[in-house]
Amino acid sequence: MLGKLIKHEFKATARIYLPFFIMLFLFTVVNRVFMQMNAGLEYSPQRMIPQTILMILYVLAVVIVLVLTLGVTVQRFYKNLMTDEGYLMFTLPVTQDQLILSKLIVAFVWNIFSTAIAMLSFLGLFMDGKTLQLFIEELGRLWQTAAENQVNLTWLVILFGTTFLFGLVSGILQLYASIVIGCTSSRHKILLGLGVYLGFNVVSQIVGSLALPFTSNWLVTISAQKGGPTPVQYAEFFQGMLLFGIILSIVFSVAFYIITRMMLKRKLNLE
Repeated sequence: MLGKLIKHEFKATARIYLPFFIMLFLFTVVNRVFMQMNAGLEYSPQRMIPQTILMILYVLAVVIVLVLTLGVTVQRFYKNLMTDEGYLMFTLPVTQDQLILSKLIVAFVWNIFSTAIAMLSFLGLFMDGKTLQLFIEELGRLWQTAAENQVNLTWLVILFGTTFLFGLVSGILQLYASIVIGCTSSRHKILLGLGVYLGFNVVSQIVGSLALPFTSNWLVTISAQKGGPTPVQYAEFFQGMLLFGIILSIVFSVAFYIITRMMLKRKLNLE
């Protein structure tokens, strides 16, 4: 049943996302064409004005795609589970876990996809074959330098990506937990939900700051050593910070999930 819920959610959200992805693609292509046409030509207001307008529209399209992802993540969860549609959803032969996971998985995928689309659009706009070749060569040199200094850069990149993914899951679940708590109010759902969300942010920052004394002491210790910190020590420091971030994201994800599930199990104020 979880698979059916995910399939239905993808179909419903694709109708929202795809037109904006197509819009971003078109603005990318048009801007790239104008940039290539004007490359090497003398400055001319007649040419620069339309190109400037197109570039502004392109930036707006990127912003819209990224903001849309957040909006749809909130809208789909709220509308499907916390309004009149919630009565229908909760009569289906599914569990609260399946409802939450279906929303979470689809939102997670669209967040990743939207970010990737925006990055590819940027690369497609500004990067040509020569620039791409130079970029790859510089990356190769960076990896070679790291290896010469006994730093496993691949592992650090994997850790960074893992931290981002776990942080994304935690962020989505934080939105869900804020929404369900906000819906306990009969008159001020949005204000309460926003206040809860900000409160969660404060708590996460306070918890994250608990590691500050340890990291500060560690930096002071290695900085005071003869010759200063080595590349390996810097790598170990960043590795420790990333692992700490992953652990925090897991802890908060579990907490937000439990809050969401418990609140959904109760009789909330559905509109």
